[in-house]
Amino acid sequence: MDETKVDSVLEDFASTDPARLARAVDWLDGHLAGLPDAGFRAAVEALCGLFFIDTFDRPELEPLLARAESTLVICGPRVIPQLLSFMKGSDIKSHFYLARSLGRIGTPAIEPLRRFVATEDDPYCRTFGLFALGKIRDPEVHAALPEVAGCLMHPDREVRDSAARTLGRIVEVVPASLLSERRRTELFDALARCLSDAQPVVRAKTIRSLGKMGAAGYLSPAQVETTRLAAHAMLGHGERYEWDLAYIVRREALEALRLLG
Repeated sequence: MDETKVDSVLEDFASTDPARLARAVDWLDGHLAGLPDAGFRAAVEALCGLFFIDTFDRPELEPLLARAESTLVICGPRVIPQLLSFMKGSDIKSHFYLARSLGRIGTPAIEPLRRFVATEDDPYCRTFGLFALGKIRDPEVHAALPEVAGCLMHPDREVRDSAARTLGRIVEVVPASLLSERRRTELFDALARCLSDAQPVVRAKTIRSLGKMGAAGYLSPAQVETTRLAAHAMLGHGERYEWDLAYIVRREALEALRLLG
């Protein structure tokens, strides 16, 4: 492949002209997978650089960023290490695209994300690693449950919040029969401990995910009843309960009761 052409395309990414940017993304969409390693890394970096664009300021570029994301996803396992590397030096705008790309790549990203979530020191990055796992819609993602459940005890609120949410996402796609009764009980116990978390967002995600576990057949009758009682307590039902002061918690408690039937 003509290196001059690759260099020309990469130069277009420095432009603010939507037409030039679109032309560059279009070319990479058809050629990225076939680029040699050095050109591939440079092209992936250029595509990911688009994710820093604030689409509130440049709404006309939002479809272009979506196309850039899809171009990365097509490359599959080859692009995973670079996406994870960029997660360590990004901002919230870029993080959402990077995590969503990893989630869309799916099964090949499970093991790298497990290692990332288990070892990444930065709570912000770990949060988005969990977010990416929650986007994987393959039952094989159950392999990441130990890492996700472990994050429920993390000192950072956002990590615990994301872990509780991700557990609920995983049980939507993983049949309960894939896990032993003991493993399901461990997950229930880990989540149940978060019902008394000091942070409302964590309590909210926890009760919703427990409701999802019940709806998906993960819980025993006794665990379902425990979850119902916790939801009713959050809603202040009964003379001995004071409702949770956080509206988001009460709203998710209602949703949990709906899921439990």
